[in-house]
Amino acid sequence: MKIAVTGKGGVGKTTLTATMAMVLAERGYTVVAVDADPDANLASALGVSPREAAGITPIADMRDLVTERTGAQPGAFGSFFRMNPRVDDLPERLSLPARGVRLMVMGTVKQGAGGCVCPESVLLRTLVRHLLLRSQEAVILDMEAGIEHLGRATASGVDVMLVVVEPGARSARTALAIRALADDIGIERLMVVVNKA
Repeated sequence: MKIAVTGKGGVGKTTLTATMAMVLAERGYTVVAVDADPDANLASALGVSPREAAGITPIADMRDLVTERTGAQPGAFGSFFRMNPRVDDLPERLSLPARGVRLMVMGTVKQGAGGCVCPESVLLRTLVRHLLLRSQEAVILDMEAGIEHLGRATASGVDVMLVVVEPGARSARTALAIRALADDIGIERLMVVVNKA
């Protein structure tokens, strides 16, 4: 299964992602957890020490890899890039084992006016689509807060999107916007997790 966890900021997406990843790993699944949130905290939620976490290089920071695979320099404006880069070797090569889970970190733009993360997002989207899963395997993505990631379609190709909401109108509005955009990119199964209720 491929699961994307999304919702408004502060609703508990990362906690839910880490918990599901560890529970599935304990049940014998091979789990790849992808931190696709620019405010990356999944390593901490999985119990990775700050020293170990410092050794994880986010994909967005691997400029040479992104350029090699997509044909475009990260942060470059108006450039062409490959929409189907090679990704089959990346999960093993770029992940850190943590509590039975393989952790990958996407990363983000590090400075104002630094450009979009388009080539990096294409790399992640392709990675998610092309990870062929066998029985007892799972990919869980901790998405960034809000709806912008749906515009980049980094979660397209997932089997289900879990929308974490908390009681409140703003959280509900974000969930409704996510539902509409998820439909646009072909995500057919959407489920809601109500937290803090």
